Amino acid sequence: MKKETKADRVIDITRSINSPVKAVWKALTEAKELERWFPLKANVTGEEIQLSWGSDVNWHMEIEEVKEEEYLRLGYDESHHRIVSAVPRRLAVEFFLHGKDDVTTLRIVHKGFGGEESWDEMYDGVRRGWGTESLSLKHYLEHHAGKDRIVALASIQTDGVSYQELWDKLIGGHLRINGNHYAWDTPVDETYEGRLMFYNEPQDLLGTMQDFHNSLFRLSIERFAPGGDIYIWAWIGAYGVPEKEMKELEKQWQEKLNLLYHVQH
Repeated sequence: MKKETKADRVIDITRSINSPVKAVWKALTEAKELERWFPLKANVTGEEIQLSWGSDVNWHMEIEEVKEEEYLRLGYDESHHRIVSAVPRRLAVEFFLHGKDDVTTLRIVHKGFGGEESWDEMYDGVRRGWGTESLSLKHYLEHHAGKDRIVALASIQTDGVSYQELWDKLIGGHLRINGNHYAWDTPVDETYEGRLMFYNEPQDLLGTMQDFHNSLFRLSIERFAPGGDIYIWAWIGAYGVPEKEMKELEKQWQEKLNLLYHVQH
């Protein structure tokens, strides 16, 4: 039996989505649909998919193979491997779809990661990222299909501290988890609670906001390059909420993050 090495690392995630395969396919391949669950901005041409989350966080992927409503393969440009290594590698993500009775099984396979230690954080970040984003896709299609998403996004850049220290300052002892339900007394003086979808202390929290239009809240603590600064992102993705209300939420979160982590503007 072949012994698995770091160079063999593959991210492999399967989700069952209560939505027809046609709708799941559109959510993966159309710019407007992508923006309803994944990036802040998307652009799709016949050859490339471009995704952006702002703050210079951009993905450029070439469309390498398409089998309508069954299979999609996207290859990453060199900017991805150059973040962590001068040795060229071709990263790729594949989507396999199988639909039956208006339920779609979606399998996401992301591969091509290097085995060197410099790849560890990128691999872990992408693994956690697909874990949460695939749930965001499922939530969108099962509860808000066809509706535009409005995002409140607050973020800060920190240095010189650990993930755990950043997490403890933000979460403290204010998070209560009971099975798949969470309640968090947030720094913005509101209690968020709902279904806990993804939890990975000290870096990730994803859950519904049951009393706020069944929106999604996501907390992510990330480092995008070896030895780089750590970023904290607090997201609320909502459907059917006025943009003005979301901008106010974004402002509240940004002010609170700046205060907690002593960021001056």
